[in-house]
Amino acid sequence: MTPRNHNEESLWEIWCSTEGPVEESASEEELKLLHKAMGVRSRSRSIGRILTFSLAAAAALLLVMLGEYALIKNHSRSLETVACVTSPDSKGEFFLPDGSHVWLNSSSSLTYDKSNPRLVTLEGEGFFDVRKKDGKEFVVKTGTTEVKVLGTRFNVRSSSHFEKEEVSLLSGRVEIRSGEHSVLLSPGEKAEIEAGVIAKTRADVSFDSTWTGQELDFDNVALADILTSLEHWYNVNISIAPGVRTSSRLSFKIRKESLPETQKIISRLTGCQFKMLDDKNIMISNR
Repeated sequence: MTPRNHNEESLWEIWCSTEGPVEESASEEELKLLHKAMGVRSRSRSIGRILTFSLAAAAALLLVMLGEYALIKNHSRSLETVACVTSPDSKGEFFLPDGSHVWLNSSSSLTYDKSNPRLVTLEGEGFFDVRKKDGKEFVVKTGTTEVKVLGTRFNVRSSSHFEKEEVSLLSGRVEIRSGEHSVLLSPGEKAEIEAGVIAKTRADVSFDSTWTGQELDFDNVALADILTSLEHWYNVNISIAPGVRTSSRLSFKIRKESLPETQKIISRLTGCQFKMLDDKNIMISNR
C-alpha cells in the first residue's frame, strides 16, 4: 500500500471524524483545516450542499437509467417474435399457443408475436386447423392478403415465386381482404387473389390440402386435379399448355418420390412432357 502524504493524512482524519456529508453547520475551524489540506485559499460554504446535490443527482440518474433499461427490456419482451420455418426439402407440423394446428409446406415460414399468437404472417403455403377461442379472430397475413376466421380449416398459399395467392376453405367460414376488396368464403370455395382482385370459385378444395398427408393416392382422378395436388405436394406452380387433355383420368400413388420421378410417371401414362422454367415454375405440354 502506498504511504499517504501529509495532506492525505489530514483529509483522512477529517473524513473519519465526519459521520455524514459536510453540511453548512460544520464548524469554521473544520472548514479552514479542510481548505488548507486541499490547498484552497477560499471556498464557498456551499461545498457540502454541492456534494449532497451531486450525490442525489447521480442517484437520480442511476434510477432513470435503471427505469429506462426495464422499460426497454419489457418492451422488447412484449415484441418477442416466434418463427416456424421449413427447409426446401421438408414439411412441418406445428401447434400454436392457442391450440391451433398448422402444417407448413416446404420453403415456408410462419411468424407471430408471443403476445398475440392469433395474428400470424405466412410466406409460402400453410394449412390451418384453427381452434375457436372466446370469439377472438384468427388472422393470417400474407404479402397482399388478410384472412380472418374464428375456427375453421383452410389452406393458404402465398409465395413470391407465384403471381397469385390462393385461399381454399374446407370447413367453417373465412373473410378475405385484399386492398379495398373483400369476400366471404363458404366450404368448398376457393379464392384466387392477383393484383388486389379477388376471384371466388367453387372447387374440390380437398386436392389443395392433400399435401399435408403422408402419401398421394390417385384412383381414376382427372389430370387437372392431379396437377393441382402436385402443385401443393411439391410447392411448385404448374402451367398447362394448350392441347393438353386435363380430363384424362389416371391412377397411381406417390409417397417419397421426387418431383422428376413423379413427372416421369405422368409422362409414361399420358405422353405429356414437363419443362422446368425455373426452380418453382413448370410447364406441361404435349410432346
